[in-house]
Amino acid sequence: MNDAEYTCMIASLVKLEDLGEAENLYNEWESVSTNGDARISNLLLTHTSTETRWKSPNALTKELCKKKKQMEKVLACFKQAIGGVKIWDSIDRLVKEVYKKIEEGNIEGAEKLLVILRKAGHLTTEVYNSVLRTYTKAGKMPLIVEERMNKDNVPLNEETHELIKITSKMCASEVSSIE
Repeated sequence: MNDAEYTCMIASLVKLEDLGEAENLYNEWESVSTNGDARISNLLLTHTSTETRWKSPNALTKELCKKKKQMEKVLACFKQAIGGVKIWDSIDRLVKEVYKKIEEGNIEGAEKLLVILRKAGHLTTEVYNSVLRTYTKAGKMPLIVEERMNKDNVPLNEETHELIKITSKMCASEVSSIE
């Protein structure tokens, strides 16, 4: 990955309040970077100094993350970051963190991230299970999820079947028009 991709990924992790993973990714970047772009280290420094000024930084950050615009920024950064990825280890951690926030019931965000990962050729059963958990939390039934998984050559596992069973009793949502 290049510095711009690391910047996007670290910024996304900071916005998602996962400073531990952001720091791990920063350490990874530091070990491979040839130019030491100061903007990347400033991402963590700025957040740390901001934390000391706020009485309750986690509450404020959580509130920001709930807002749709914040998640849109995270998804835009993520989309940019995965453009040139060849090794998915760091990205897999970031996918889990983004879905952890999205699983609070953000169906549109879950579907958008699914599309981003589809275009990157990186769909897994766990990604689809995260989408299904999002629908479950929102109290909605996703349509044609099994067909979409088959089309994407993603196998269903025990958790997938259980989530489909749970959501099948909920109100149907619209078929996603996100591509």
